[in-house]
Amino acid sequence: MAHVTRRSALALLGLAGLGTAASAHTPYKQWVVYRRKHLLIGCHRDDAEGYRVAKATAAFLVDHLPKSQARVARAPAASRLASLLATDQLDLAVLDWETARAIRQGEGIYAAFGRQEIGTLAMLDAAHCLVAHARFPDRHGSLVAETLIGSKIAPRAVQDTPPPCPWRPETLAVLGR
Repeated sequence: MAHVTRRSALALLGLAGLGTAASAHTPYKQWVVYRRKHLLIGCHRDDAEGYRVAKATAAFLVDHLPKSQARVARAPAASRLASLLATDQLDLAVLDWETARAIRQGEGIYAAFGRQEIGTLAMLDAAHCLVAHARFPDRHGSLVAETLIGSKIAPRAVQDTPPPCPWRPETLAVLGR
């Protein structure tokens, strides 16, 4: 009986050690810290132009808002990006207009994530916009909108196009609407 108990105890210690080792390698805690330090702008691999636009947007923000430490976070697919927005892991994303509308409405492949309260911070070009989740702080949205709108990244003329998602209030203030 003692032999079985000792074996059980050793097995439990082994499992506990495995659990500790596995949790030591999870990136989740580092991801939380990284997100606090950097303004992450999501995009996805299925949209090569969106990736280019996201990189240009992040670089522009780093030049003009250095404390933002803006970075691009590239998801493998638009559905993964929708999941990151839905689960409070990402607040900003560069999306093509159709994807932005579908994620906001929770339609098609995005239905599993439900409707997402995303709003447009800036129209970036004829095909892409920068959206922010409703939980994105207003003061940060104001800084981003003020910095981008009217720049080479988000020309004022593009802002006259109706956005795929409603304008964020900060953007409306910058646009004088």
